[in-house]
Amino acid sequence: MTKIGFIGYGSMGSMIIKGFLSSDVLKPHEIVISNRTKNKLTDIKKQYPQIEITDDNHDLANKCDKIFLFVSTSSVKEIIKEIKNYISNKSHIIYISAGLTTENMESLFQGKITKVIPSLTSEVNEGVSLIYHNEKVTENESEFVNNLFNSISTAKIIEENNFEVGTVLTSCSPAFIAKFFMEFARKCAGNSDISQKDAEEMVIKTLYGTAKLLHDKNMSFEEIISRVATKGGITEEGIKIMDKNLPFLFDELLKTTLKKRGIIKEELKEQ
Repeated sequence: MTKIGFIGYGSMGSMIIKGFLSSDVLKPHEIVISNRTKNKLTDIKKQYPQIEITDDNHDLANKCDKIFLFVSTSSVKEIIKEIKNYISNKSHIIYISAGLTTENMESLFQGKITKVIPSLTSEVNEGVSLIYHNEKVTENESEFVNNLFNSISTAKIIEENNFEVGTVLTSCSPAFIAKFFMEFARKCAGNSDISQKDAEEMVIKTLYGTAKLLHDKNMSFEEIISRVATKGGITEEGIKIMDKNLPFLFDELLKTTLKKRGIIKEELKEQ
């Protein structure tokens, strides 16, 4: 039986691998992890002694038909070139580099390719992982990857041309949400005797409760707004300000992030 290979053990890669193991969707004896700095793998080897660790990507590619690339975008090309003579048409490459299109990847490896955009929220087994499989990936192979990411998130299969906006909605949004509520708490604290710490705690608890209403009670955004922002009340006045200013803010946010993504894609295409 071939093993499942993971090249790279940085912040996102380690989170995903640990998530697969803790959810029991993969067994330690099935896994080979390669990292240039092998001593970074010491802790996971202690926790899961049956995991195989190495700093030799050739060795990993020889043993694994499914290879996950958890390296930086700039390193993907180098890794593919390094292992190219050790992989075959049976090999399935799964990568998480947002700016790297499957067309870019297919110029390096003309085989089975899956692109995945995970989210930091997978650390608590929540959020959405965006997935796209090229046409060479079989139904069984796509189901295998989908099940892996369903164990740590909700796997969402979308067309690759929707990845740019999809990434903003899923992978980028934890930072945008955190920034929005951090500034909200800061302003509220600055206009009262409430400490920044207490203001943030109030916001976090309220944000968590709101998320539960949306998810557990299946309430819509509109229903929550209508139930809180009663006619003629304080909240309604705040909603009017948001109606006036937020559309422009989000237009600018999308325009700026998509422009940056376009620049990165062109640079990678030229490379």
